[in-house]
Amino acid sequence: MAREPIRFGIRLRLFVVSVVVITFGLAAAQWYASRGLDRDFALRTRNDLALRAATVAVAMREADALDEGRCARPVQALAAASRGRVTLIDPRGVVRCDSSLTAAGVRAMNNHNDRPEVVAARRDGVSVATHESGTLGRPFVYAAHRINGPDGAWVVRVAVEPDVLANERATLRRLLSIAALLGLLGAAAMSTLAAQLVAAPVRALTDTARSMVRDLSVRTRTRANDEVGELAGALDELADGLAASMETLRSERDRLGTILDSMVEGVVVTDADGRVVVANRALREMFLRTQDQVIGRRPIEALCVGELHDAIEEAASVGERTNVEFTVEGVRPRTLAASAAPLRGPGGTREGCVAVLSDVTELRRLEGMRREFVANVSHELRTPVAAVRAAVETLEGGAIDDPKFAREFVAIIDRHADRLRRLVEDLLELSRIEAKELSLAPESLSVAEQCVHVVELFALAAKSKKTMLDVAVSPDAGRVFTDRRGLEHVLGNLVDNAIKYAGEGARVTVRARALDGAPDGRDSGRPPSVRITVEDTGPGIDARHLPRLFERFYRVDTGRSRLLGGTGLGLAIVKHMAEAMGAKVSVESEIGRGTRFHVDLPRERERRTSGRPPPAAQTQASARAE
Repeated sequence: MAREPIRFGIRLRLFVVSVVVITFGLAAAQWYASRGLDRDFALRTRNDLALRAATVAVAMREADALDEGRCARPVQALAAASRGRVTLIDPRGVVRCDSSLTAAGVRAMNNHNDRPEVVAARRDGVSVATHESGTLGRPFVYAAHRINGPDGAWVVRVAVEPDVLANERATLRRLLSIAALLGLLGAAAMSTLAAQLVAAPVRALTDTARSMVRDLSVRTRTRANDEVGELAGALDELADGLAASMETLRSERDRLGTILDSMVEGVVVTDADGRVVVANRALREMFLRTQDQVIGRRPIEALCVGELHDAIEEAASVGERTNVEFTVEGVRPRTLAASAAPLRGPGGTREGCVAVLSDVTELRRLEGMRREFVANVSHELRTPVAAVRAAVETLEGGAIDDPKFAREFVAIIDRHADRLRRLVEDLLELSRIEAKELSLAPESLSVAEQCVHVVELFALAAKSKKTMLDVAVSPDAGRVFTDRRGLEHVLGNLVDNAIKYAGEGARVTVRARALDGAPDGRDSGRPPSVRITVEDTGPGIDARHLPRLFERFYRVDTGRSRLLGGTGLGLAIVKHMAEAMGAKVSVESEIGRGTRFHVDLPRERERRTSGRPPPAAQTQASARAE
């Protein structure tokens, strides 16, 4: 297990630096003081010894002890007083008394006139010298002083052993070292306090900076007029700048997220590793995925579309825009068009790819319908135009001179010209409805009156086809709020088709009833509506044709439809007209049991009818062809 490295904080650093500096300062001061002390001690020692020697000399002269018989006692006393060895030397260099020796020892001492301190004292009056004692065999520091006596210059000498002086010097140095150590300890304590005082605001700034990582509203609130205060101010300014930048980025992110989520196109963005980092709502809805199922995965894993994955990989690797169109199967099959482009960062580095997906299902369906529509129109126009042209060419070839053939071909031209007219009118009508250029004027209409009116309009046509035409309106049908002309067009087209295709002897009935079973609709959760049904007893329609029955130019029996003069646009017009009025059209049919077309209209509410009740009795009308 790896050990965590030792941290050297600012307090420890300040403490160490302070202690090191103070230690070096004290060491230098002690070295300098020791050298000065040694010099001063040596000087003071020499002066002290010289002073002792002078004092002893004066005392000896005053005591009149310059005689061997009278000097022994004063010398001992003065030696004890001066804390040294006292020697008295006469003018001839003979030692008369010595505090460290007995009388016999004194008589055995050599002549001292050759001693350097004695020589210098006789010459200068006072002298200090250090050398080994010839008598005792160990070094001494000597201070000699001249005493002028009646028989010449006497010399009194005071000697001190160097060890005594060294001990005194060591004692002074020890005291100096103790003082330095105490000073160092005091300085260390003051350094610790100073480091604590300096580090405290820095530690507070550190805690504030850590808090700013989570909350940029935190500020140092430090007003110190020093470098720490400047640092705190700079940190607050940095936090203000970061907060403003973060707010701008957050606003831009939210705006971008809103834009992406409001787009109809799907957007997917991958990073440099090819993983999805952005997927807007439209994309997730296209593939029925949640955000967790897309973010962080590769496109092939998240969306399971190889064409899209290949397009993104190609755009990211080649560095150019790539377009692809593919079909997505599943619950909601759709056709998607994708455009993938590489993302470039600073210096042109590739940082991923962005792909925009558009749902072109409806566009492709409309394109197919347009192609089919153009083909159907061309096909429908080709037949009557060819017939008219053939008839004209026949007439121009000489048939015009034959009244019998001329009338026959003119009838052909008239019949096909009328077919062309009806086809063009139906196309224009359908175009106006789809372009919402149809002007509708909704009003309150009686369902019974409108049904009877439509039946009366087609009474002669039913009679010519030997078809029985009836109307049966339930008492609860009441009134509807819709466009009169539009309703007449829808019902008329359905009745006309029923008469045409039901066959001779069939029965066509127009029925009307309320879907909710109550005049005001309070007994049903559905909006109140009225269903008008046009039913016949004709041959019926195969179930496979019913889903496409309201498409343009779709015919169940193409030959029979053209023979009866149909354009193939009637039911398409019915569907679009009904939707424009807010109604709904549906169909039911069984082979051999007839066909039923239903038109569900919004019902006139009680407030629109001004309290007028629906018709109280069933209205019937019929037209029969005998």
